[in-house]
Amino acid sequence: MDPLAPVNTMIDKAEDLLGHSPHPAIVTVPIGAWAVSNLCDVMALATGSDGYDDAARISMGIGLAAAAGAVVTGIRDYSYIPEDRPSKSVATTHGLGNAVVGSLFAASFILRMGDHGAGRRTSPLARVLALAGGGIACYTAWLGGQLVEEYGEAVKPVMERMSREEHDPAIGRERLNPASPLGEHGHR
Repeated sequence: MDPLAPVNTMIDKAEDLLGHSPHPAIVTVPIGAWAVSNLCDVMALATGSDGYDDAARISMGIGLAAAAGAVVTGIRDYSYIPEDRPSKSVATTHGLGNAVVGSLFAASFILRMGDHGAGRRTSPLARVLALAGGGIACYTAWLGGQLVEEYGEAVKPVMERMSREEHDPAIGRERLNPASPLGEHGHR
C-alpha cells in the first residue's frame, strides 16, 4: 500500500474541485506571509519597534508552516511533467530555488527564535537571510507563473490536451485560441 495514498487522494479531490492543482493557491500563503515578514523587518529597522520584530517572526513561522503544503503539492505536480517537456528544466529551477528560499527563511526563523528567547532584537544576519529569501522568492514565483501561464503545467485540461498532442503529432500545440484577448502563445 502506498503510504502517500491519503495525501494523493486529498490532492486529487482538490484538483477536481479547482480544475487545476491546488499548488498555485497554496503557495499564496507562504509568499504572502514572507512578504509581510520582510516588510515588518524593514519597518522594525525604520522605527525601532519591537512589535515589528514580533510580527516578522510570527508571519515567518506561518509562512514556513504553509510551505509544507506547497512542497507536497509542488513535488507531486513536478512528478507528472515528462522529462522531455521544455517546462521540466523551468520546474527544476523553480523547485530548487524554492528549496533555497525555504532554507533561508528557516535559518532566519531559528536565529529569530534564539534572539527572542534571549530577549534580544532580531540580528542583522536573521534579517539579511530573510530579505535574501524574499528576493529569491520573487524569482521562483515568477518561474511558477511561467510554468502555469506559458506551459500550462498543472492545469488539468491543458495537461490532458498536451498528453494527447505528444502522442499525436498532427494535433497543434497552440495553448490559446487566436481569437482570445491574449492571442496565440508559442512554446519555447
